[in-house]
Amino acid sequence: MHRNFWFFCTLLLALITGACSSTSTTTASSKPAETLYMDGMQALKVGKFKVAIEQFQEIDQKHPFSPWATRAQINLIYAHFKQGDYDDAVSDANRFIRLHPRHRHASYAFYMRGLANYQRISDSYRDQSRTRETVTAFRELIARFPKSDYAWEAQQMLLLCVNRIAEQEMVVGRFYLDREEYIAAINRFTQVINNPEFQTTPYIEEALFSQVLASQRLGLTEEANNYAAVLGHNYPKSPFYQAALRLVKKGGDVSRGELAALRQGVDEGSVLSRFFQGLAPTLLPTQTEVR
Repeated sequence: MHRNFWFFCTLLLALITGACSSTSTTTASSKPAETLYMDGMQALKVGKFKVAIEQFQEIDQKHPFSPWATRAQINLIYAHFKQGDYDDAVSDANRFIRLHPRHRHASYAFYMRGLANYQRISDSYRDQSRTRETVTAFRELIARFPKSDYAWEAQQMLLLCVNRIAEQEMVVGRFYLDREEYIAAINRFTQVINNPEFQTTPYIEEALFSQVLASQRLGLTEEANNYAAVLGHNYPKSPFYQAALRLVKKGGDVSRGELAALRQGVDEGSVLSRFFQGLAPTLLPTQTEVR
């Protein structure tokens, strides 16, 4: 009885020791933070973004107090962006900003957050809440880091976002105008005309002309003349002004075909903003020296 008992205890102790030894071996075999970082950087350089993400996340999880952890966190933003994981890139950027608000490369995190937000923007036929989030992100970057390398780029992206919001207002206004819901259309076009941020967008001319057209169809001759005068004063050579002038002087209307042609001119004029997907982000020029 005693022999069996001691044999059982000895066997149990051996199993426990073996398990501890195995766990110790597994922990010891984990790569050092520096090795993981270098492997992640190499993966980035050859476009293996998923592998890079895994390496940087392992540093963040297993070596949170290592000097390499901060470097991994900021590179994780870039890796997720290049992988197309824009939600994760925004989340990574927000976390970096929260943990390191005074970091010398915090402006990069702000910029990448804005750029990732920009990639999530829907077309002008859908809700533009993401566009407004992007506007907020870029404005914060410009306000906090006006002299940073990314302030100018953020300003250009901000203009594109404002252009998209104005375009969305025009899309809704066009819809109401085509359905002969003129009061609703006028309200939308008024928002475009009166918003100071939209003054540099390519939609002001069309908005003014659309006010002429809607007012004329409602029999509001004086309002139509006033909008035509404003259009002519600001855009005397505009095709929209020529059409508006014909409306207020000769009466009549504009055919659907002519209206479509005028709108197409606006769309073609903003073709660059349609294809511009954001200035290509790059790794920080001093990635190996990030502190």
